[in-house]
Amino acid sequence: MANPIKRLTLVSYGARLGFLILVIAQVISAQKVSTTFDSDYSFAGHRRYAWRENRLMTRQHPDTNELMDLKIVKTVNQALAAKNFEEAKDNPDFYIYYDAGGNMDVLTGSPERANSTPLSPTDRTPTYGLGNGPGLAPATWLKVNGEIVFHITDAESKKVVWETTYKKTFRDPNKALRNWDKVVDELVAKSFKDFPPKGKK
Repeated sequence: MANPIKRLTLVSYGARLGFLILVIAQVISAQKVSTTFDSDYSFAGHRRYAWRENRLMTRQHPDTNELMDLKIVKTVNQALAAKNFEEAKDNPDFYIYYDAGGNMDVLTGSPERANSTPLSPTDRTPTYGLGNGPGLAPATWLKVNGEIVFHITDAESKKVVWETTYKKTFRDPNKALRNWDKVVDELVAKSFKDFPPKGKK
């Protein structure tokens, strides 16, 4: 006859594990956009903009970073053009640039291998999709917390007049890289959804 105490322990453990997986799934799918702006600044008379240097911090090859940056800039330009803003080389009304990056978390679990040391001289050090790191059993317990902040500064006063932050946790970093165009389309659409601020067009 099975020990009722042991059976209860196993059921309790299973319930906790199921709850943990549910919480992780909810967190992993979470997205967040927050925006701040100068309520006294009107974009109605400020339609011309220029880009300043962007900061994209990943562990990817510089060539890959460059392609990622080009995609972000191109998509933002398309979003702004649809709102009747114009990129200008000379005498812009405002400047735009972004800071972006991510960090990796290994969640509590039972990865078969949680270090970045090769097992043998011929074993290649594994890599994540969005940066180098340890190899794990199928990436069940790995997540990347991504964040991009777009800044808009007035060309004359040099003050930040609009800023939006987009955060998303990626459960599968490699998949995010493979679908980079879709990822960028989404983050730009959500970041600039309410731009320019209502009442200040």
